Amino acid sequence: MGPEFRRNLWLELSTQRMVLALILLALVFFAAALSGRDGVTPAAVATFLYYMVVVIWGTRSAALAVVGEIRDRTWDAQRLSSLGASQMLWGKLFGSTVYNWFIGGICLAVMTVHAAVHRGPGAALMDLIYYLAIGLIAQAMALLASLIAVRRRQSHSRTEIFLYQFAGLLAAVAVFAVWEAANPGAALLAKVHADVVPWWGEDFAARGFLLVSLAVFAGWTLLGCYREMRLELQMQNGPLVWLAFLAFIGLYVAGFDAFLSRDSLAAGWDAVALRLGLAASTYATLSYVMVLLDPKDRVHFRWLGTQLVSGRIGAALMGLDSFMMSYIAAFLSSAALVAYLLTRLPPQSASAALVAAGTGFLTRDVAIFVVMHTRSARQRGDMSAVIALFALYVLVPSILDGLGMARALVLFYPQPVLPVWLSPAIAWVEGLAVAAFATRRIALTRAPAADG
Repeated sequence: MGPEFRRNLWLELSTQRMVLALILLALVFFAAALSGRDGVTPAAVATFLYYMVVVIWGTRSAALAVVGEIRDRTWDAQRLSSLGASQMLWGKLFGSTVYNWFIGGICLAVMTVHAAVHRGPGAALMDLIYYLAIGLIAQAMALLASLIAVRRRQSHSRTEIFLYQFAGLLAAVAVFAVWEAANPGAALLAKVHADVVPWWGEDFAARGFLLVSLAVFAGWTLLGCYREMRLELQMQNGPLVWLAFLAFIGLYVAGFDAFLSRDSLAAGWDAVALRLGLAASTYATLSYVMVLLDPKDRVHFRWLGTQLVSGRIGAALMGLDSFMMSYIAAFLSSAALVAYLLTRLPPQSASAALVAAGTGFLTRDVAIFVVMHTRSARQRGDMSAVIALFALYVLVPSILDGLGMARALVLFYPQPVLPVWLSPAIAWVEGLAVAAFATRRIALTRAPAADG
């Protein structure tokens, strides 16, 4: 038990708060037992209270774990203490939410006993793991969002704190939706079997597979919090963990090709193509997410360029940002998919051309974020890039389509046109042009300390 966790125990678990919680929970459960209404039972009330206290209130507590210290002007003193990243992380994540878990633990005991009596110990154990996982993932995601914002040196208004909490709530909603989809007869699994998840050609018991997945993703989320805490404590992170995550998420998502529609298979996309497509789409999505979240330091960009020019390729590779590694993974998997499709489909097929065009436009979009960061401060640079992408993908295409100029849409996003390779040619001309402009801007832009 680290000193930060002990400090939060003293702050959060006072005798008065614990006694008050015990009395209120006892009264609530007693009232539910006496109500006699359909659906109003101690277990149902405990489930509702668990979501309210551990997920909703708990994400708020986690979001404030570090941000609250910054607002109280006590975070700098803590950063200068002898605490390591792991002690600080566990102390903040579990210490700030210990009162939520105290109440949630009582609710969880009521729910588990009810499930064991009515549905058996196996079902009770699976529910217990699910409820622990959804609470942990939601709180860890809220803390992770706040740590990313701290590293970006954002202000911490009430609205922004709500956004950190909202990130945790979104994670909880995703976990809940997937768990409910694993119910027998759910629409998601009805495409294949009612009680199994097909993954890499093998059938796994749905709830068991999802429980293992939740445990793994909870571990990755905690690892992400740990790495962000290391950066906040002025430690350096290498690229190996992010590369391992890219390998994991690519393999994990690629195994769900059985859930894709049969229309893709009818168009010539066999299992290999579908899996490559899933991996490429996942990496492309991560590229957009990480280029938005990463700080994008201009000084670091210049350092990378210096390493490449000097021939120190290894040092440059070790210093790549997360969005750069995600983009490289998207490019390589897309190139592999294009090459594979060309061996399976006629050269004039639009499938390979659209994949190549999508990769070119991804290059353009990532480069736009870099360009905006050579022109503006960090937060305004990201907002300017988002506005630019909104104009490129929504605003201008809508205007052109309304004017009857639908053929010009090939300039903005992948389109099936003739000749089929016109779309990727345009996409890569735009992508390489914006990337070259971004490289030139980095080379000509002074370091922030010398600005003005």
